[in-house]
Amino acid sequence: MTAREWKALYARERDELGEKGLLALLEEAPAIALPDSGAIVFPHTRLRGSGTLPAAAAAAVVNSGRESVVALGVLHGGAESDAARVRAAREGDPEARRQLRRVHGPGAQGDAGVWEEEFSLDGFKALLELAANRAGRRAPRVLERYPFLAGANPADLPGLEELTGCLASGAALVATADPIHYGVGYGTAPAELRPLEDPATHLAATASIMEGLDHLAAGRLPEFLRQCESAKSDFRDPGAALSALLGPGLCVRLHDLRLVDYADVLACPRPTWVAGALFTLSNEKP
Repeated sequence: MTAREWKALYARERDELGEKGLLALLEEAPAIALPDSGAIVFPHTRLRGSGTLPAAAAAAVVNSGRESVVALGVLHGGAESDAARVRAAREGDPEARRQLRRVHGPGAQGDAGVWEEEFSLDGFKALLELAANRAGRRAPRVLERYPFLAGANPADLPGLEELTGCLASGAALVATADPIHYGVGYGTAPAELRPLEDPATHLAATASIMEGLDHLAAGRLPEFLRQCESAKSDFRDPGAALSALLGPGLCVRLHDLRLVDYADVLACPRPTWVAGALFTLSNEKP
């Protein structure tokens, strides 16, 4: 599926849930606090399977009283017109990498609209508006940004300085990621397949996610990127950007984890699922 097709799929889901269904997600969301110096990371999996997790992030941002929020999304495949170039850049084409390695987003310096069919922040933005209305507050301004090809040296990623300035001015910081894509639909080896309902599957997913987060928190970016590759995680770019913005020595807390079935969406056998995780990265020691 293209980014445009995923965007339409998730838009239909929000329409089907309606305002009543989205408000129910906010009412059922776990209570978490936005770190004073850190970030909340939430999933962009199906709202019916994990919607209380981005809802928790949205409510936390509103409750913090911050007037703005830097939201780091995943640039999955780029706009349809840019998809081939995005794919070439991921595969290492030097010219495509030179053109695309930067922080993308609406209003970003040198923006070329590569992000325009991206979907990974759409659910959070909808929930943020509703959370603000529910609290009787003005919704925070969202600076929507998509780091791409951050790699093991994200500090030199063009466009990162804008985010640093926003955070210094008091903006909240959130990001989205689905840290595991697993099963038949994602090319997992048959010998490694485990049923979604098996408790051991949930334990293995938790261990995999924590392995990657521990590397990220300690600033071990090459190891973090290798774990992302192994788990088919799309956290590689937002995670590397967070490392540059927050620095090493972070405290990690995994608040919740949902394994969301995608076999029907991808029209393939089970098990085929995506991990939706809610976690915080913080400079505040427990």
